[in-house]
Amino acid sequence: MKRLGYLVLSTLLLASCSNTDNTANEQSKKKEEKQISTDIQISNDYYRTLLPFKESQARGLTSSNMASSYNGEAFETGLLRISKNVFSPEDYLYRDGQLLTKNAVESYLEPQYTKEEIDKMDKDERIEKNAYANFGLNPSHKGETDPEKIAKTSPAYLSHIIEQDFYTESDAKRDKISGMTIGLAMNSVYYYQKEQYGEVYSEKLDKKEVEKKGKEMADEILSRLRVKQELKDIPITFAIYIQSSAESITPGNFVSYAESEEGSKKIGKWKAVNEKYVLLPSGEANELNEKLNNDYKQFNDQLQTYFPNFTQSIGTGYFENDSIKSLHINVPLDYFGKAEVIGITQYIADLSMKHFSQIDDVEISIVDNDKPLALIVKKKADKEPKIHVYQQ
Repeated sequence: MKRLGYLVLSTLLLASCSNTDNTANEQSKKKEEKQISTDIQISNDYYRTLLPFKESQARGLTSSNMASSYNGEAFETGLLRISKNVFSPEDYLYRDGQLLTKNAVESYLEPQYTKEEIDKMDKDERIEKNAYANFGLNPSHKGETDPEKIAKTSPAYLSHIIEQDFYTESDAKRDKISGMTIGLAMNSVYYYQKEQYGEVYSEKLDKKEVEKKGKEMADEILSRLRVKQELKDIPITFAIYIQSSAESITPGNFVSYAESEEGSKKIGKWKAVNEKYVLLPSGEANELNEKLNNDYKQFNDQLQTYFPNFTQSIGTGYFENDSIKSLHINVPLDYFGKAEVIGITQYIADLSMKHFSQIDDVEISIVDNDKPLALIVKKKADKEPKIHVYQQ
């Protein structure tokens, strides 16, 4: 009887352990099966985003560091285009950069300080200028304090850095980064003041020299990233973007990109990028695509015929390898009423099909000052443009 009691107790203990194991296994399985990315993918041209969403450590610096909002948008979207050459949206999930902190990016944008310059700084100034780490990638002023001489001999070439992170599904489940792209936004114009709150002066920079400096900075950034354990063996892509001036209403463009293979401490051969944003109508657009430039002039002429008080629309064409890939048009109108906006929008949509049907990607924004009235979008697969009239 006593032996039977031991057998019953052992059976209960084993059953209890078995139930505990099963519960643990089920919980573990559920944890593994939790959603790691968005289900919906707009198209194969877009990445699915890794969940949960995590904002970039350096979020907010793009708007303050870039020469203009035009450059900020073109830098971010263009970097994604380059990333797709290396990290296919079919195979990788996307997340905003998590490894480069705001403080790291800010310190990289500083000039290199000499020991004498650091010694002259008080504690607060050293903290403000990240002089303790002295990770600045821009040229050292070597003690020079005259803003005009600095503009000539050691201007700031690097304006901003963006990091993009990529994960395969299997790596995402282990919270292990699979690849990374680093974008370097370089200046084409250096702005400076001779005195605080004084007149702003500018120094135009040689674009070949700017690109050369960007490649040197990429080498240095790679050496710093490879020190991190999680980045030692992943592929890292670098891309160089040269901004347009702060006064320009068209953005700058990427000029080159290169890859550092898994575990490599060197960057491979740089590949040239032939892209540009061009104002329409313009002499530059006429040289690239005379027909498109003429079509755009006719588009504006017909708008002026329809609307007596209309001035002219502004078009920005994106060209790759000298071929038009996308066109964005901003049509400024005075708001009269909902019925008028609908009629105007339909007329503009008809005109867009007449003049721009050969372009894969067309987006037309109809606005009253900065207030959106309507949006017309046509993608490559669309037989007709899609129209949205905003509620006022």
